[in-house]
Amino acid sequence: MTGRFSTAVAVMVGVGALGGVMLVVAWRQRHQKIAADHTGLWVHNGHAMQVIQWESVAGIAVYYTAQAVSLELVPRGPADDRDPVLRALICDDEPLAPELPRVRYRIPLPQVGWRTLAEAVRRHSEPHPTLLWCGQINYNPVMAALARRSPQRT
Repeated sequence: MTGRFSTAVAVMVGVGALGGVMLVVAWRQRHQKIAADHTGLWVHNGHAMQVIQWESVAGIAVYYTAQAVSLELVPRGPADDRDPVLRALICDDEPLAPELPRVRYRIPLPQVGWRTLAEAVRRHSEPHPTLLWCGQINYNPVMAALARRSPQRT
């Protein structure tokens, strides 16, 4: 009987911890606002607003991990590390496509409603033929680490 009880308690604690993490993420993003129009992607961090114009973007993707969904925008030139809104969004990660650089803006999306925003971004960015829409990328860090470790066989 104690084995079942301790398993149930462990599951309840795990679910509670996961709920706590989700609450913290939602609380931290409570002031963030994102909108897309014909000009570009508007990002408001609760204090200031900035627009990332479509003409300045080389590639876009919706990026999944087990914990989060984000919108990834690769700038044509260097990322703007002087702007207070954009500086917080800069990340260096594996390229979204072979022809794109590693450095990009990573904009966390809400767990609810992100598909609507991703569709609006796709629809508004489509008229720009030089912008590469990379689609939805499901990132699995375990598989990525294994791919980096395995030797290339030719």
